[in-house]
Amino acid sequence: MTSNTIFIVICVAAAATFLTRYPSMALSRYIKVSPRVERGFHYVPIGVFAALVAPAIFYHPTVDGKIEWVYYVAVAVSSLTAWFAKSPLWAMISGVLIIALLRLI
Repeated sequence: MTSNTIFIVICVAAAATFLTRYPSMALSRYIKVSPRVERGFHYVPIGVFAALVAPAIFYHPTVDGKIEWVYYVAVAVSSLTAWFAKSPLWAMISGVLIIALLRLI
């Protein structure tokens, strides 16, 4: 692929992304959303986060085919942290720290 082709692909992808997102943002100031829909919008970030994290939890192939128990311990610790702290930030930090500490062992 030449650099011109790559540049064109990037421009087309950027235009497609912009055109699929901008109209809803521009029209949102004119459209009144019901409180029920607005409450639903508050759950979108955690739903996207769960969709990104769940495959890594349940499917993490290794080179030799062994199951890495470190992931399951990190999931348990970060779940408990999320439950008690009620903070996604602390849950993510605890999960990353547990994986880092257990890999040092």
